[in-house]
Amino acid sequence: MSYEDKIRGEMGLMEKIMRYIPGYRGYKEKEIRRESDRLIRMESALRLQKAKDAVRSCLTNPYVLQSLRGEDIWRVETLTSRLDRVTARIEKAVAGYAGMFDSVKVREDKLDKILEHDLKLIEGAERVRMMAERMASEKAGGEEWRKIIEDMLGEIQRLESLVDQRTEILRGLAP
Repeated sequence: MSYEDKIRGEMGLMEKIMRYIPGYRGYKEKEIRRESDRLIRMESALRLQKAKDAVRSCLTNPYVLQSLRGEDIWRVETLTSRLDRVTARIEKAVAGYAGMFDSVKVREDKLDKILEHDLKLIEGAERVRMMAERMASEKAGGEEWRKIIEDMLGEIQRLESLVDQRTEILRGLAP
């Protein structure tokens, strides 16, 4: 079941009646898309937070911390700060919404494009979460462990790029 279907299923009686009133249906459909957008972004942020928790959990063991070299500590700090940054950007991303008197209107086709981007965000966040769990199971400081960190940093870069593209779509700069 999609987020849109879930929101439609939870509509109250008055909202269901109002959907039959001319003009209101289109407004409500946009509201459903906007709410789906918000829910998907929050789910993406939650998955990234779980990834960060998995990274931190592998570092709670004092023996692990003692075995890491300066370069490895720098890698982990870079990873956690980038996770923080992309999570905050997703949480605070511009919503797919424009008020009645805003100069830039968000059309339905843009909302659909935003939802497509949001799907990519949640898929990328899930990949980061899975990599973090793999990282936690590897020997800290080992070659595979370092490779996973580099892969995670690459995926985080792709997520940041998606957030930038999303903003351009809403501003009307992207086709």
